[in-house]
Amino acid sequence: MLTDLLQNIYKRIAQLGQAIQGLKTSLDGLNQNIEQKVTNLNEKLKEFSREIDLTQNKHLGVLKDIGEGTKEELKKIQEGLGLDALTNLIKKLEEFEKLSSEVLNQDTVNLILAEAINSVKNLKEQMPNKV
Repeated sequence: MLTDLLQNIYKRIAQLGQAIQGLKTSLDGLNQNIEQKVTNLNEKLKEFSREIDLTQNKHLGVLKDIGEGTKEELKKIQEGLGLDALTNLIKKLEEFEKLSSEVLNQDTVNLILAEAINSVKNLKEQMPNKV
């Protein structure tokens, strides 16, 4: 009876050992599965990060292109409206004003007027008297 009891205990210990071995195998499989999932997650995060960088760079590039295009269009509008020509006209009028103020100073005006008056007098004297 004692031997039967010991054999039952040994059988139970053997079954327990087998169960522990099965549990160890399951845990190893679970650990491997978890490790695989973590590796996959890391890969997906790397891909996601690359996609974010790529998308960010594309958006920045697109915004830069939009800015350049807008700048060019504004230049065309500016030329189309004649803003450059208007600026040049203002500049030339300012130069003309400066030259005019130099040429039309009081002494020059007096001299031109005196010559005009003398010319009119001379023409008057040269004309036959018609009365």
